[in-house]
Amino acid sequence: MYNHKQIEKYWQEYWEENKTFKTSNDFSKPKFYTLDMFPYPSGAWLHVGHPKWYTANDIISRYKNASWFNVLHPMGWDAFWLPAENYAIKTWTHPSITIKNNIETFKSQIKALWFSYDWDKEIDTTNPKYYKWTQFIFAKMFEAWLAYEQDLPINFCPSCKTWLANEEVLNNWSCERCWAQVEKRKLRQWVLAITKYADRLEKDIDSVDWPEWIKDMQKKWIWRSEWVEFKLKKYWDEEKNISVYTTRLDTVFGMTYAVIAPDHKDINDFINLEQKEVCEKYIKTSKNKSDLDRTWSKEKTWVFTWSYVINPFNKEKIPVYIWDYVLWNYWTWAVMAVPAHDERDFEFAKKMEIKIKEVISWGKEIPFTSDWILINSWEFNWLTSKKAREELLNFAIEKWFWEKKVNYKLRDWLFSRQRYWWEPIPLIHLKKEDIKWLKRIYDLNDCPLDNNAYVLKTKVDSFLEEEKKIEFWSEACLSEASSTARNSNSFSWNNEIDKRVLCSKWEIKDLVINKKIVSRIYSWLYSDIIIDWNLPLKLPNVENFEPSSDGNSPLSRVDDFVNISLAPNLSWKRETNTMPQWWWSCWYYLRFQDRENENMLVWKEAQKYWWSVDSYVGWAEHAVLHLLYARFWHKFLYDIGIVSTKEPFAKLRNQWLVLAYAYEDENGWLIASDLVFEENWKFFHKETKKEVKQVIAKMSKSLKNVVNPNDIVEEFWADSLRLYEMSLWDFKDSSPWDTKNIIWVKRFLDKVWDLFEKDRFWENDETAMKNMHKTIKKVWEDIENYKFNTAISSLIILVNYGTPKDEDKKNLWLKNLLIILHPFAPHLAEELYKKLWNKESIYLASWPKYDENMTIDNEVVIWIQVLGKLRWELKISLDENKDEILKKAKEIESVTKWLEWKEIVKEIYVPGKIINIVVK
Repeated sequence: MYNHKQIEKYWQEYWEENKTFKTSNDFSKPKFYTLDMFPYPSGAWLHVGHPKWYTANDIISRYKNASWFNVLHPMGWDAFWLPAENYAIKTWTHPSITIKNNIETFKSQIKALWFSYDWDKEIDTTNPKYYKWTQFIFAKMFEAWLAYEQDLPINFCPSCKTWLANEEVLNNWSCERCWAQVEKRKLRQWVLAITKYADRLEKDIDSVDWPEWIKDMQKKWIWRSEWVEFKLKKYWDEEKNISVYTTRLDTVFGMTYAVIAPDHKDINDFINLEQKEVCEKYIKTSKNKSDLDRTWSKEKTWVFTWSYVINPFNKEKIPVYIWDYVLWNYWTWAVMAVPAHDERDFEFAKKMEIKIKEVISWGKEIPFTSDWILINSWEFNWLTSKKAREELLNFAIEKWFWEKKVNYKLRDWLFSRQRYWWEPIPLIHLKKEDIKWLKRIYDLNDCPLDNNAYVLKTKVDSFLEEEKKIEFWSEACLSEASSTARNSNSFSWNNEIDKRVLCSKWEIKDLVINKKIVSRIYSWLYSDIIIDWNLPLKLPNVENFEPSSDGNSPLSRVDDFVNISLAPNLSWKRETNTMPQWWWSCWYYLRFQDRENENMLVWKEAQKYWWSVDSYVGWAEHAVLHLLYARFWHKFLYDIGIVSTKEPFAKLRNQWLVLAYAYEDENGWLIASDLVFEENWKFFHKETKKEVKQVIAKMSKSLKNVVNPNDIVEEFWADSLRLYEMSLWDFKDSSPWDTKNIIWVKRFLDKVWDLFEKDRFWENDETAMKNMHKTIKKVWEDIENYKFNTAISSLIILVNYGTPKDEDKKNLWLKNLLIILHPFAPHLAEELYKKLWNKESIYLASWPKYDENMTIDNEVVIWIQVLGKLRWELKISLDENKDEILKKAKEIESVTKWLEWKEIVKEIYVPGKIINIVVK
């Protein structure tokens, strides 16, 4: 009898004691790197949705190890982040304690299924030894001017008490985590210039083996377009202007008004004195609206500024309106309006009785928004739209009032957060006045031997010579670094400014203490900033880690963390914003390659060997953000020479959701096992006896429909859970969970055990061995293609057939069965392998080879068709000729009755497929 508890306990202890799954340091072998998207231990335990993808990669890892690859299969914990902090606040326990307890629980659950993880590679993102390197990467990005400071109107969740990236806000303007309505507030923020890498992110996505729909999502998220930007100068005051852009330069002669956003930095320059009170009231109201309200509300509102601008193409005077559908992130924060050729502009012009000027001939109703022939456009009349765009671009170049722009739907990454349980940002803010009065030196040898701070000045020209290896540094730094540009609404990381002009004006400043350079000094919005290279900058241990009601980080309340002094003549304050949740998961795959290295992020030789991840598996819901951010980071690390590949994940596969029944009444979601009973196909509350609604939905703790894997292991065995998870539909599809159905995989395992207890022979040894070779091939192909459900089906069929009678063939058959079953049901396979051969772990056994000739059937079943209908089937040998096969077919009683009293006109035989007899 199969005592699963005893057997599972024995083998799990054996694997742990012998470090069976430890990664080899033999870099001469071919490698295979499998990686699961690591979990964030924010709740009390995992549910059965998690083991689905863990099992998938475990099957692949065991198969690859048996195929003589050096396998890296690690696991870690995404242990910072908001859910962990919220759980800690809910239980009023410090996050470090709840995370430690949750990790122990998660780890015990994972070990109950015993995936082939090398636990010596385990990482925890809250460990300072890990986030030291996260901070290092941020510091290098800051050095390269890819991290910048900006005042932004951003999304604030009053429930979570934190700021949200645009990607974390749902379409109904609610928080993706708690569903509370999101507000707009303005705050100093750190932003990452991911748009500097937009072209490469879009282009290189085609080089990886990912599902096409994910590639498509990434491309659509980036969405590159080219357009022309030009200035509209204010009527009677040409020193003032607004910038607008267009991809339809052929419509510019139809521009009859302009619109600017209520948040535009220069809006007051365009408000006439008589309209000041009305406009200011409108601006105040608009700023209290969400972006969703401003863009999708049916009630459109606007106000006239009583000022005008000049269309540079035809010198016509056009009115300027404030309309809140133009958002702060709407490229130039202003829009040129062509009502005859834009539906929204047309609607507005009709209501305001503004002139509508048709400039593309159509001869039918306007607005007309497609390409055609130009009219009312001076010398450009009768040109096609395409030709007119070329001619008008040349006209703008000649008149010097245009600028070609590349735009992306992708926005720079809002980076900072104002919560406690996140990584500190290793920056220090210095007062500009304090830096101004520090003594300047021009050589380190000039620095006095005291503890005071000094500023070392270096000419830019010589500095750039030293920094040529980071090619983009000069572009980003010299074109974008001035605080004036940071405050400008026209700020763009795509502006290119002549480096030679700036190089002649700039000097590099370094902070020096004790004759050592502490950091370069960077000038930003409100202060000068230095990098704290004394990493890791540890998160302080505090009692009150709740968010501040004013939206500032809880770290701002920790005086001995914020206020520091490293020199008698200079004091400073630490950055109190923290890093966002995606940050530490952007590079964790690299740390697994070289976890113990305290001197560098990853040893180059290890990174060159392990290369990119060969099988990356996880939730499909991470299709855009995590994957896009990780690719951005990886490309930056490639640029500075830390990694040798352009992409982090060579192969990606996603599992969809595990679905389960959930029950809801008027008070919310119910725990089915405790509160619901079934009667006549309806469901009722056990206490109130009221009917409740049953739905099938994503397995989620909030819906109270999660299933704890520990319960399944206890009742049905670990191997049963693994098999059931993998047999549910195709791996890439959502799959419904039903605990009652696990019994059939348990019965299959019982049948495997019985094969080794008592003989069950197949009628023909050759057929039994052919079945084995076919199954080896089928399982191999299916594992390679993540078709785990069909691989399990083929194993079930093989076991149902039985073994050969010949003792040698039988032993080979049983041995091969266990080796190819082992990735799916390792405990059972290990026990039976030891029982029969008393050898070392089956994990070290080689994957069996199949004979291609043994996978080809000598006999096939073909169909016989008469009078256009299938009448019977016939088993034939592939060696038989057409005449023999036709003779057999016409001797079958179910066929001959359709041939009686009829003339055979034609006999058609498609080899190995079908016979078609045409009669009349």
